Amino acid sequence: MVFEKTSSSELTALSGELVRRMNENSRRLRIMEQRLDKIEASLSMLEQSAINQMEEMKINLDKISMKISTVTEKFKNIEEDIIAINKELGKTATKAEVKQLETFINLVNPITSKFITKDQLERELEDRIARKA
Repeated sequence: MVFEKTSSSELTALSGELVRRMNENSRRLRIMEQRLDKIEASLSMLEQSAINQMEEMKINLDKISMKISTVTEKFKNIEEDIIAINKELGKTATKAEVKQLETFINLVNPITSKFITKDQLERELEDRIARKA
């Protein structure tokens, strides 16, 4: 028969072994549960850290985007200013034109040029005609 009579000492030994194995298995199960809890806590902290870093990156990217927009706007303004300056430069006189004006001014400048009056010219002409004759 399968169930033979066993002695009390054997039963005690068997039940002691079963209790010891159950205790060992319970201890191992508790250790594994603790490890699992630690892993879950670690994973939760990592997830939260990743979320925080992503939020910070989003804020920083928004700031960078705003700065780029500002710089772009400034470049547009500078470009418009350059176009306006070029139009104004197109209206200004060149160096050669200024030199030509300077020459004309020097020609008619009463301080540096010598002019004669009509009377002086007529007398000079009369004198020259008289010398020739």
